[in-house]
Amino acid sequence: MAGGVRRDDFTEAMKRDSYQYFWEAYEQKAPVYENIFDVVESNSSYEKFTTAIGMGDLVEKPEGEDLQADAPMEGYTVICKNRTFGRVARFSKESIEDSQKSNLIQQAVSSWGKAYLRTKEKFYAKFFNYGAMTAGNDVFNNTIANVIDDPTGNLIYDNKPFFSTAHPDKVGNTYSNYSASNSLTETNLRSVYLTMTSTNNRDERGNVVEISIDTLLIPPALKFTAQVLLNSTLIPGSADNDVNVLRGLVNPVEWSYLSDTDGWFLGKAKEGLMATNRQDPIIDSFQDEISLDYFITINCRYGGVVTNWRFWYANAIASS
Repeated sequence: MAGGVRRDDFTEAMKRDSYQYFWEAYEQKAPVYENIFDVVESNSSYEKFTTAIGMGDLVEKPEGEDLQADAPMEGYTVICKNRTFGRVARFSKESIEDSQKSNLIQQAVSSWGKAYLRTKEKFYAKFFNYGAMTAGNDVFNNTIANVIDDPTGNLIYDNKPFFSTAHPDKVGNTYSNYSASNSLTETNLRSVYLTMTSTNNRDERGNVVEISIDTLLIPPALKFTAQVLLNSTLIPGSADNDVNVLRGLVNPVEWSYLSDTDGWFLGKAKEGLMATNRQDPIIDSFQDEISLDYFITINCRYGGVVTNWRFWYANAIASS
């Protein structure tokens, strides 16, 4: 006898109840990743674009002479695939019929309501937790088998880790947005800020660009260190009564999903990182015609990618 699934008023009611329980359990507080990533809607299996560098500076044209020729340079190709996440819950025919249906479903689906947000937070935190790994990480690999190939594999678009000491541009220069040893101190915060705004503020053609820094991303363990650095009127630990120039410089953002308890990141919110939302959670239910068991499924689709490393700098995180 061939297997199959059966859908009737009972399983449709299970599905309706499941949506209700899911959204009742879903935490309404905005997740941290939405404050860090530029979240965009997507309507395909992947997004692909090439960063355009544009033209060089204008050149004065002496009277009677031709304008000097120029041509745009092409940057790097960036690919972002939409990944599918989901689960299935299985209930025996007897467990559904011999107990309160709503209790079983409510317990299972309510846990999904909480897990949905937790799963997304963990996924996007990987960009920081594994961003300095010299071997890269799958979170940066946007290959879809038989659809599109990501030539940089587990690295970002320039074939380097997200946080690297040797990011190349298109005209022979290299830059760093990573320090393995910088602890969160007044001196190091100043130094990294100046590096980002005075050294790394170049496009792929070497032209100066404006980079404004507004975010200090930290694990909870650095909460009070950050408060002292950013809220003190005078320089912390100094006996000279010098004004604390770091006061209010950037906004501290705590993220419980950062794995290095002493690691910290300086950056620009919603710049350099893109999160794609392809499909909100879909819940379905059916009954197997052979086992007579009931099934409830959930699936959603989203992705993420580094679009420009210059807007973030990592400190005191592991590289292997």
